[in-house]
Amino acid sequence: MTLITLRQAAARLNLSYAALQKIAAAGLLRATSQHAGKSVIPADVADRIGTRPAVALHHLLPTATGSATMAVLRVDVAKPVPDKDRSFIGFHADLPPDDLLEALRGWWVGRPEKIVQAGVLPVTLGGFVVAVLTGLSYWDTKLTDSGVTRHRFDARLAGYISDLDNPTNMITAGTADDQRTAELLLGKRLDSTAGGPVAYVSAPAIPSAGL
Repeated sequence: MTLITLRQAAARLNLSYAALQKIAAAGLLRATSQHAGKSVIPADVADRIGTRPAVALHHLLPTATGSATMAVLRVDVAKPVPDKDRSFIGFHADLPPDDLLEALRGWWVGRPEKIVQAGVLPVTLGGFVVAVLTGLSYWDTKLTDSGVTRHRFDARLAGYISDLDNPTNMITAGTADDQRTAELLLGKRLDSTAGGPVAYVSAPAIPSAGL
């Protein structure tokens, strides 16, 4: 078995080293071990992850509300927070589902009506979808002491993964639509850019068939 460092793996995956470090810190690289003081993974694991496709947005968005735009929640590795309504913010593969849902559904800055319009919210870490929230409709709003308006969304945890090399949905109960949506998203690449945690992606327009 050939072992490569995380830095070498990041180059194979066309990721920044910092992004792959976050993926490992979130418990998503179960094959990671230590060798000569460095974090290493099997080369074949990196190769399999490197072949992971991008999310096919045109397959997903028509199943929501007919919208061609979808919000994406870009999170960091989970860390404890002193909030009364959640224990963590962010993602870690070892968080229990109830804690994970609370860590992901709020409180975020953005236009809440735009965030919920597709009814689904992919959660990405390091450019890969690691969790999926569905059933978005209503939200709570609060004004922080610093004057920032934040929102927390009613949502279901339709799925999450615990290993990027084997991106199996860890949620086995749920509606058929939730399971299908999670399958279309989990473990796949979804690139997005934004100045904060909430970004937006759009499905390309499908040309009309000629007569």
